[in-house]
Order: sequence, then C-alpha cells, then structure tokens
Amino acid sequence: MPRPSLLAGSFFTVTKLLPTLRPTLWRFWYDSLASKDRAGELLFMNYGYDADEHSLPLLPADEPFRYSIQLYAHVTKGINIAAKDVLEIGCGRGGGGSFIVRYHHPNSYTGVDLSETAIAWCQSKLNLPATQWIHGRADSLPMPNNSVDLVINVESSHTYPSMPLFLREVQRVLRPGGYFAFCDVRMAEQIPELEQQFAESGLDRINLHFITRNVLRALDGITAVREQQILTKVPRLFRAAFRDFAGIKDSILHRMMAADKLQYVSCLLQKPADT
Repeated sequence: MPRPSLLAGSFFTVTKLLPTLRPTLWRFWYDSLASKDRAGELLFMNYGYDADEHSLPLLPADEPFRYSIQLYAHVTKGINIAAKDVLEIGCGRGGGGSFIVRYHHPNSYTGVDLSETAIAWCQSKLNLPATQWIHGRADSLPMPNNSVDLVINVESSHTYPSMPLFLREVQRVLRPGGYFAFCDVRMAEQIPELEQQFAESGLDRINLHFITRNVLRALDGITAVREQQILTKVPRLFRAAFRDFAGIKDSILHRMMAADKLQYVSCLLQKPADT
C-alpha cells in the first residue's frame, strides 16, 4: 500500500492524536481550496455516488455535479422531504442544500457549517426560498429541541472531535419520528465502533449500507475534473496532499477504499415516535 504525501500524512497523524484539532485543521483544508474558487465550481466537495444507472433527472446546469448530487439522492432515498423542516450539518458551500430545496421543496432548510467562509459564500450566492445558512458546530447546534423533521450529514462527521456528542445533538433537534440521513468514510476497523455509537444514540437504525464500490466508481468518473481543479487552484507545494484528500484515482484514499481498508457507509436512522 503506498504512503500518503508527507503533508497529508502529517495531517492525518495530528488529527488522530489530537481530535480536538480536527475541526480547525479540516476547515483549513476546505477553505484553502474553496478560496481559489471564483466561478462556483466547488459547490460540492464530497466523493460522489455512482448509481447503477443514471436515472436521476437533473437540470442541465446540475449535470456537472451529478455524482455529488447522486450521493444526496442516495442518502435521502425513501424520505418524503416535501413540506418538511430540514437541517444539514456540514453544508459546505451549499450544493447539497441547493439540490434539496430546488428538487424536493421542503418547508424550510437550514445549513450549518463550522466554516465562516463557506457560510458567507452560501449567504451571498445562494438566495433560495425558506433557506438559512448558519455558522455553528456539529456538537453544539444552534437549533431548538424537537425543531426539524430531517437531519442530513454528508461526508462531514470524520472531522468531528466526538461522534457521540454529535449524535446527541442530532437526537435533541429531531422531532419524534424524524429521520437522520448519514454517510461518511471510516477505517474498516472503526466500523464496529460506529455501529455501536448509532446503537447508543437513542435513534432506531432503519438501514446501513456499504457503498464503497459506488463511491469508487464516482471518484473514477470525476478524477479528470478534480485533477484539473487542483492544478489550477492549488499551489504546487500542496498538490500531492490535495490529491490525497480529494480521493482521486491512484491517490492513497482511493487505493485504501479499493483494498477495503477504508469503507464508505450510509445509514438511515429515526427518532422514536414516542420519545
């Protein structure tokens, strides 16, 4: 198995040893790349999802983001979002929120992110109905108890210092009967711990899927685009590290997923109706 770039390897080591630094360091990486984006090419930074067939109808302007949008479609599959109050934790630059609002027409959508830069971008660029963008932490959400019907969390939880504290907040803000739609990466040996954290969250697990192969196919499909973005937006010194973080073909993360050392998990949970 190849090693990550020196910079990426140092980053992974520090965040593993000092989990309280994870939010700050991950925010630095995302903001560093996004700060170079003037044209809105980086509305999504997730790894994407390649469905068995491209049956999701999208507007022409959304086609360049198909793989990333399909990840949102997968994780919320089977949930009636129309007329619901939706909270996305780790909304980034708002691509997923824009898709949810424009295609599913919730009663309200709130996007929360630790990055003030990302929230400022969303507030200035994404003027959508019944939508608000708020700076906040995943383990201390700026939302009242029992205030939302659906919480979405896409490829963000690996940056949090405490998964149990995050799940406690999700359980707190969900209304009885509300859903938690989750997807993210974990090392293979961390999967039992993640399942135990879900079991202790006070939420009922409806399903759990390993979608690593779907994600790998998506990464293969977007490698050329992301490689070009790295070449044009990232200084030469940092390009190897950004390739590792982006998960593009032949990067360390891509090879770890291909070898099943890194797993991509999606899970749907529900707050009990009698809570």
